[in-house]
Amino acid sequence: MSIHPRVAGTAVLAALFLAAPAAGALTPGTGDPGLAEVAQAAPSPAQQVLALVNAERQKAGCAPVRLDTRLTAAAQKHSADMADHDFFSHTGSGASKFADRIRAEGYPTPRSENIAAGNATADATVRQWLNSAGHRRNILDCTAKDMGLGVATNPGAKFRTYWTQDFGRG
Repeated sequence: MSIHPRVAGTAVLAALFLAAPAAGALTPGTGDPGLAEVAQAAPSPAQQVLALVNAERQKAGCAPVRLDTRLTAAAQKHSADMADHDFFSHTGSGASKFADRIRAEGYPTPRSENIAAGNATADATVRQWLNSAGHRRNILDCTAKDMGLGVATNPGAKFRTYWTQDFGRG
């Protein structure tokens, strides 16, 4: 029995990013909720990521970010673009940059963007970001006031599920 290369690639990505716990992540039974428990308490992927991000920001002494519909629109369109056109990049298929996409949605002060691919859950995606110094820095940037999240799935695309997280300065 052989495994399709797309499935194998996704499994390898998941194993790489989920093998090590996020720095500072809490474990069940310690009296504080871990990432999985926080994520399960929130209904939508955006609400789950928001809860996980704000839990990490609180530990770092940052104020919570709020979900912003304009940042969410920019993030969702970029995730859909990556899924529809089967690519993974901060640069859109039409050469757009994250700040341009955010401003196009009417949000005046873009801050940063995180992207991820291959994860099926908010918890796995946030763990992946927290295990990457640059993505973690974006999440824990106390100048960020707002966040948007987009997630899109295409079973025929290399990574299947694509996530975009956009931050703004408010």
